[in-house]
Amino acid sequence: MRYGNSKIFKDENGTQYLNRIQYPVIPIADSDVFITGVKGQRMDNLAFKYYGNQELWWVIARANNQNNGSMFLQSGKEYRIPQNIGKIIRLFNKLND
Repeated sequence: MRYGNSKIFKDENGTQYLNRIQYPVIPIADSDVFITGVKGQRMDNLAFKYYGNQELWWVIARANNQNNGSMFLQSGKEYRIPQNIGKIIRLFNKLND
C-alpha cells in the first residue's frame, strides 16, 4: 500500500526511481488509544492489531514522531495509536496522488 501509490520516474540516464513519499500530519484526536511500550513490541504488530494491516506501521511511527527507522517500541514509553485511520489514509493518498 505504502509504495503501491508511488509514481515511478526516470532520470536523464533512464534510471528509474520512486518519488518521495509525503506523510500527513496526524493531529491528536479524542479517539486515539494510548499504550505503554513493552520490550520486543513492534509497530507493524500494533498496526495489524489495531488496523488489520501491518503495512500501516508508518501511521503509528508518524503519530509518535519516531523517525529513527526502528520498528521497536521503547519499554515504558507512552505511544499514541490513532483510530481515525480512514481519514489518515485519505490524507496520505491526497498528498501522494
